[in-house]
Amino acid sequence: MSNVPPKSVSSERVPRGNFENKRGVVGVIFREERLLIIRRALTVTAPGKLCLPGGTVEKGEEEHETLVREMQEELTIDVEPVRLCWRSVTPWGTRLAWWLARLDHAITPIPFEEEVSEYFWMTPAELRGAKGVLPSLPAFISAWERGEIDLKH
Repeated sequence: MSNVPPKSVSSERVPRGNFENKRGVVGVIFREERLLIIRRALTVTAPGKLCLPGGTVEKGEEEHETLVREMQEELTIDVEPVRLCWRSVTPWGTRLAWWLARLDHAITPIPFEEEVSEYFWMTPAELRGAKGVLPSLPAFISAWERGEIDLKH
């Protein structure tokens, strides 16, 4: 698997609809100073966009449970939730909980192709130069670099 994705994507669409009450969880997973990044499948909301893996909190579900479920669904990986590290709201109103998680180094993600077309391990510098990144990701990287987010395990 390549570490750096191509600089272009096939679609620039962003989500539509009422997302004001929607809650999501984002998995912040490192491997040797690189973040686990996915490219969304072309059949889902925000097709072809780069982002951290994650998904919608279902009714009655705790955030850490969403993290574990979504990582299994999207990438067939079992993660260990470490802690909440940041909260944000997307431009379209979805409230996101960013969770630091551990992934065993021996585990290789396997994308569920209906949701994730591919994955990458990327540095913040590589992400800054990438095209087609969901807006919440650069904001997260900037807050981290300003020292507003502690990502130590």
